[in-house]
Amino acid sequence: MSEEKKYTIQEANQFFAIEHNNNIWSLLSKKEKTEDDNNEIINLAHSSLLHWSKSPKCKIVNLQRGEYMISIAYTNANRAESALYHAKKCMKITEENREEMEDFDIAYAFLGMAKALNLSENEIISRKEEADKYLEEAKKLGEKIKDEEDKNIFMGDLEEG
Repeated sequence: MSEEKKYTIQEANQFFAIEHNNNIWSLLSKKEKTEDDNNEIINLAHSSLLHWSKSPKCKIVNLQRGEYMISIAYTNANRAESALYHAKKCMKITEENREEMEDFDIAYAFLGMAKALNLSENEIISRKEEADKYLEEAKKLGEKIKDEEDKNIFMGDLEEG
């Protein structure tokens, strides 16, 4: 019988931060998502960010990426107000800490804003023009991503819309 591993609270936070983030991707890639899938994605995104914020290894970029992921979770669930709220938080963290971000983090922040604003397009006040500005900037930033693998991943996400 194998011995059960014990974690410190810090190790547990680190484990769940990463584990919950990784679990989001398999659900996001499903072609046909149910409302339960969307709710699980949202819950995992919030949980991942919470655990990151409690981890001693947390850096500002982890918080930025967490806000991006929450925004994308709400965007995929067609919840415009929450998607935009978290996209704005991601953008604020990005703008205030640009020097601590990777080039792809900056591009994703703009992509998240564009997606959230496009989702908000159906509201009384159209945000399409503002969304297009963020999308155009995301494209420009994406072209400047130095690492070829990161660039290809980003450009694939950009094309998916």
